[in-house]
Amino acid sequence: MAEIPLPVIITAIANSEFEGFVAGTLYSQGWSIIYRGLDAQAIEDFISTNPDLAQSALLIYSPDLPGLKPQLLIKLTSSLRQIVGFSPDIKSNNDFPGLLNLPAHANELVSVVRGFVRAPMVRPISKASKRVRRAKVIGIGSTTSSAGSTTFAINLAMELSLLEKEVLLLDADVKRPSIAFLLALRNLHGEDKWLSIAQRLSVGELTRDQMTQLDTYMDSALSIFDFVIIDLGSIEKISDSLTDRRWTSTVIHWSCDSADELIFTGSADNLGSHRIGAIAKTLSPIKIPAKISVLLNYKSRGRKSTEQESLFLTSIAPLKPSRIFTLPKDCRGVDKAQKESTTLVDVNERGILRKAIAKIAVEVSA
Repeated sequence: MAEIPLPVIITAIANSEFEGFVAGTLYSQGWSIIYRGLDAQAIEDFISTNPDLAQSALLIYSPDLPGLKPQLLIKLTSSLRQIVGFSPDIKSNNDFPGLLNLPAHANELVSVVRGFVRAPMVRPISKASKRVRRAKVIGIGSTTSSAGSTTFAINLAMELSLLEKEVLLLDADVKRPSIAFLLALRNLHGEDKWLSIAQRLSVGELTRDQMTQLDTYMDSALSIFDFVIIDLGSIEKISDSLTDRRWTSTVIHWSCDSADELIFTGSADNLGSHRIGAIAKTLSPIKIPAKISVLLNYKSRGRKSTEQESLFLTSIAPLKPSRIFTLPKDCRGVDKAQKESTTLVDVNERGILRKAIAKIAVEVSA
């Protein structure tokens, strides 16, 4: 399936202040506001005279728009791409389709609208229906090939478990899952939920079937574990993924909207700096609720390394990362851990890379 472009927006909102908030927020995220209707008749007339444009439009309405009735919205459904409404009083307006609570802030509005874009037949879960969660969620994605995100995810999960945290490590790299192979775990793909592999550490692999019930799956995990570490795989096209309806983008959507922190891993060579810079440039205007941090992997010593690190830091500046982590190069330790299908702490607890990841675990668990 081809990637889905952003829809155009029609607003049908009576309150001028709220309409300005909606229009301004979505415009800043790349959506085009093509029409602002002042009453129901104006909306109906615009849609009837612009049928082709309406087919690609998302109508955002409020029930108090003059003349607006539930029957009219139902009639217009077949002429529009999707309809979503916002109201401070859903109970009194429960006959209106696609009605949600007023968003508390811009991030929530963007999250809801993105939900309708990627899965228009599925109503996003309202803020009031979300469970109080126990777990802190950290998504880890690679900005370039071989940036070490999976190795980091595995060992961060292990280090957190050693800090007496209940941890779930999820392989969400749906195109190239590798955690089961690296840890020699049989039948992980066939597990309905997750597999306990060590004290306080469990591992799961997200499949296509589980993506259809991802909210239920994650609700269960968030109520059981202290930390959920998600290996997202490559995020080179993350900005495109945010408007993609394909099942392969489901976890990226969920992580951007629901994770506490996203850690982008990269390397400080010219290609690594170029690729993370491209991501930073395209992603910086997009509002993402999750906090963004950056991990500089394979840091080495010397003048050349310092120059490359400076280029890397310049490249990530548009992201305004909340934290910047660095990891030293330890090829011997990583190779040994992979050969023995285990973690760094099990092959050499004094290794420089193991110590660095342990330090990060302490920081993120604080």
